[in-house]
Amino acid sequence: MLLMYVPVVYTTVYKIVAERENRVRESMKIMGLTDTPYWLSWFVFYTIQNTIIATAAWGVLCINCITHSSKGEIWLFLWLYGQAVFGQIMCI
Repeated sequence: MLLMYVPVVYTTVYKIVAERENRVRESMKIMGLTDTPYWLSWFVFYTIQNTIIATAAWGVLCINCITHSSKGEIWLFLWLYGQAVFGQIMCI
């Protein structure tokens, strides 16, 4: 389950680093962008990706693996884990 987030983490970190290399954020600040909408856009972008990945993984697990657990709790666990990974990306 950990490996399903590796490509997403890689691309997100790559995009953030590319923004810093190209000084896109500084250009947006010059045009009047504040920090809140900037980081909120990254949060929304990653949350949409995380929701898709968690739902796909949950769907695969629902086939034969989840028999004695609540399916909603498993999906919530996967989704919250993905959000925690995003928090780790932002801290790094």
